[in-house]
Amino acid sequence: MLRTRSVVRGVVALAAVAVVGLSLPPLSLALSESAIPPVSSLPALPDGARVTSEGQGCASGGCWLELTVTAPPGVSGEDMATEMMPDREAYVFQGLFDLRRVCSWALDAEAGSVRFIVQYDRWLDS
Repeated sequence: MLRTRSVVRGVVALAAVAVVGLSLPPLSLALSESAIPPVSSLPALPDGARVTSEGQGCASGGCWLELTVTAPPGVSGEDMATEMMPDREAYVFQGLFDLRRVCSWALDAEAGSVRFIVQYDRWLDS
């Protein structure tokens, strides 16, 4: 009886630690509207493409990363945007321990470059 009670207490304690651990990243996002994903959150760039401009913006919905990517020689900005994001948008969860969703959009495709926006999804507000 004593051993069963100890095992139950251990399982409950482990579950509580897991719940707290998994809830910290999204809760920290809820507390910090200024959280911005890193540049590496953008979908993979094609060979020869490079980030030429990086900035950030903020509004009431949170903050975001603005990136301008120059296409490789011989590739139009529109073709590069389609290759990177066929629907011009991408939504990716970071992983098991970081439950935030990173949202990316291809906005302005010009002759040889594309402007992207990368932002954490504030799904807790929904």
